[in-house]
Amino acid sequence: MDRFEIDRRAFMRQLAAMAAVAGTAACSSGGALTGPINTTPTTGNPPPTTNDGMVVSARARGVVFGCGLNAAGLCDAALIAAHVRESGMCAPIAQGAWAQTHPGPATWDFTIMDALWAWAQSVNLPMRGTHLVWHSNLPAWFASNVTSANATQYMQDHIVAFMGRYKGKFHSWNPVNEAVLPGDGRPDGLRNSPWMQLLGPQYISQAFMFAAQADPAATLVYNEFGIEDDSAAADRKRQFTLQLLQNLKQQGVPIHALGMQSHIAANSSINATKLTAFMNAVAALGLKILITELDVKDQSLPSDIATRDAGVAAQYHTYLSTVLAHPAVNTVVLWGLSDRNTWLTGQAPRTDGLPVRVLPLDDQLQRKPAWTAIVNALSGR
Repeated sequence: MDRFEIDRRAFMRQLAAMAAVAGTAACSSGGALTGPINTTPTTGNPPPTTNDGMVVSARARGVVFGCGLNAAGLCDAALIAAHVRESGMCAPIAQGAWAQTHPGPATWDFTIMDALWAWAQSVNLPMRGTHLVWHSNLPAWFASNVTSANATQYMQDHIVAFMGRYKGKFHSWNPVNEAVLPGDGRPDGLRNSPWMQLLGPQYISQAFMFAAQADPAATLVYNEFGIEDDSAAADRKRQFTLQLLQNLKQQGVPIHALGMQSHIAANSSINATKLTAFMNAVAALGLKILITELDVKDQSLPSDIATRDAGVAAQYHTYLSTVLAHPAVNTVVLWGLSDRNTWLTGQAPRTDGLPVRVLPLDDQLQRKPAWTAIVNALSGR
């Protein structure tokens, strides 16, 4: 996701400015958080059941299934009602990085995370944690305050404060996100990030150790993108990601799973043999595999809606059928639910100017062929 930093950072700044008071309140008609969100359940607890939502097929297969939600989506009553019908878990989108939660060297802001968590509780949905150490979306104060002498302490303080706030409550956390980037030229394939420059490769194991200390019962996930398709770049990314996981296990680092982000282009090729071999190697380390941010980009497809929807649906089915066949895969999270609320509108727009159609529900919350493809894959059809 670092491919689209400019738009994403602007969006992060917008979210960070949405609210100033933690707790819950109402949303404005414009969709911005203006105060505490009302999280009183309006339909009872547990949430309304559905006979055919995507989550039903996932549960029947023994898979945890969720959808991502951002602050703007939390203000959309129809959208969050659809989340309750279709999803079995909430995952925060565009929220949780240091720029939002740690705006000053000694100040914290969990406003939006608290709002997301309060809503998830109100409808009885579990929630994933977010990235604790990431090269992206660092606050402006980071460069001028964090040095090689104090970076470890800043990292530990951040992880303890963040995880401690939600200790024992979240489904899983990403102590480290996107640490592999072969293009940076290091022999170990690791990204030459600010954390790497300050602390060297040991920052990765340190983050996991601090996370395990902050919440010993937490499921800790290393999260990475670009390891799904059949390309030379993905081959190298898989190679170095596996090498990183092997090194962490050899060091006795408390890591429990690999998160495969899975932002996949509709026209990319999925090589089931290569991908399965990679997952076999990950599983051999004693790790589970989570699909953490799944969506299918439609930039390469024709403008015709029927053709485009069919191409997106086919990719969802191909990919999910491949990964769900592996016993190590126990969780699937879509990076959104409806085309009316997707990061790809700004990050990967179509050149013809048409709205993207990348998620299982359209912008009117109607089910598309992608929805059917996901249900079929979850059901083993």
